[in-house]
Amino acid sequence: MSAKAEAYSSSANLGPGFDILSMAHNAFKDIVIARTIEEKGKIVIKSNNPKIPLDPEKNSAGLATKILLQEKGIDEGIEIEINKGIPFGLGLGSSGASSVAAIAAVNELFELKLTQEEMVKYSMFGEQASSGSPHPDNVAASVYGGIIAVTSVSPVKVVKIPVNIDFKILLISPQGEREGKTKKAREMLPSKVDLSLYVKNSRYLSSLILGFIKGDKELIKQGLNDEIVEVAREPLYPHYKKIKEIALKNDAIGSCVSGAGPTVLVLYDDHTNVDKIKVESLEVCKVFGLTCNFISAQIAGGVKSERLN
Repeated sequence: MSAKAEAYSSSANLGPGFDILSMAHNAFKDIVIARTIEEKGKIVIKSNNPKIPLDPEKNSAGLATKILLQEKGIDEGIEIEINKGIPFGLGLGSSGASSVAAIAAVNELFELKLTQEEMVKYSMFGEQASSGSPHPDNVAASVYGGIIAVTSVSPVKVVKIPVNIDFKILLISPQGEREGKTKKAREMLPSKVDLSLYVKNSRYLSSLILGFIKGDKELIKQGLNDEIVEVAREPLYPHYKKIKEIALKNDAIGSCVSGAGPTVLVLYDDHTNVDKIKVESLEVCKVFGLTCNFISAQIAGGVKSERLN
């Protein structure tokens, strides 16, 4: 028996929403095929990317699958074939998408009828393999699609945010996959936060969510800022501030770091001078010794799965 699932890339945090907000986009996707094998209790990982760990305990798709099978009392052997389309270490939800696609494929394979929140619950365990902690934001976006808010982790609760504004997405992404980047980025976070910064970020978060719901560009622009997490991680993306300045100067709706970076997310519409943003950002990348790719995208839907045989 076999089943297939595909899950899209995502940009987490969206400025002030660390471990809360995330947006799925169709820039990239991972495809996972799950097959039963004869050896009971065994999980075998295969991938088109030679850098993907084949040890299930160190692979986001493998670890998530292992925990799901254990909790459901399933002792079937499983082969997880991961066709990586999302580059890893660039802040695009790569490990999360693999985990989501694996859970969706296994769910389809064994007809488990998991709810979306249950899929997020099991998928987030896979993030522990890549970052050391089971964070929910990227996986929730890949499960649900659109823009989501994780309102609770125990139990898992996710709300899809209504988006009443038309925009497109530009990802400015330095070349080169960065192994272990997410774990390092989480280790850079402050253990304590000044109350005034907490209040400021709360205002940003409120503005951003209200901006999407109301369709208000100014609220979105105001909300796509962060005084805590982005600031703590600045050494990981020294190009970001200048690129954000360029984006706003050229009438972008707003800009922020995509996840833990180094990719920069720009939201834009017909009033934005996208070509100028690309030209000027390319020069910034060169100054910092980076070769940057520009990927245009739109908001994506949630994970899709199908039974193959």
